[in-house]
Amino acid sequence: MALALRLGKTLQELGNRLSAEELFLWQAFDRESPIGDQRADVLAAIGAAASFQAQGAKVTALDLLPAWRPEPQAVDEQEEGEALLKNYLSDRADLQR
Repeated sequence: MALALRLGKTLQELGNRLSAEELFLWQAFDRESPIGDQRADVLAAIGAAASFQAQGAKVTALDLLPAWRPEPQAVDEQEEGEALLKNYLSDRADLQR
């Protein structure tokens, strides 16, 4: 969804135009340089922590980061999810032929 927001497209538009290979490349890119707002959250937490610390508060930037995601999934669950997504996208590609 973050990719759709950044590109100004709907999920349906992306599903119709992106190949599974390109989607996997975007996922790899996102792991290296997050597409979503995660980086902005880190920068805001650093700035807020510096401001609080200047006033004598004992906080760190990690204390101020919002918890957007649940605990990381087990590797098996992630691989299963990737396989399901790849199958779904492959099936969609076959339907359009």
